[in-house]
Amino acid sequence: MRTSSLKRNRKGVSPIIATLLLIVIAVAAAVVTYAFVSGFIGKTTSTATGTTGSMSLDSYAVATGGGSVNMYIRDTGTTALSITTAYVNGVNATIANGPVAINPGTVELVTVNAPTNLTFSTTSETVQLVASDGTPFSASIVLGGS
Repeated sequence: MRTSSLKRNRKGVSPIIATLLLIVIAVAAAVVTYAFVSGFIGKTTSTATGTTGSMSLDSYAVATGGGSVNMYIRDTGTTALSITTAYVNGVNATIANGPVAINPGTVELVTVNAPTNLTFSTTSETVQLVASDGTPFSASIVLGGS
């Protein structure tokens, strides 16, 4: 008699509540897994498929008087570039024919005017070009051209 009274007094989780708890746990685990995987895949695909700009100097010529330099710049990257900023020895210079748009694989003329009180007259000047997307390029211009 005692065993039957224990069975009746036992309380447990009903099957419906147990099923609902299992569903909630499974959904929460799926959400956490999705957040982890989407964050991981997002980081790897953005760096793998991201296009980058790249430039190279084909040739250059310093103008008479040293006030400017004509640089023939090739876009060696995978995206079109727009050169918007120039520096000579770290000082902001102007692009006479700028901004200059360059498509991948093509060469364009970029004329950089020396900043005020500076000419291309020493043995070497450093010219830096920066595209609108932040792609940098630096070249050492030696007096007498390339």
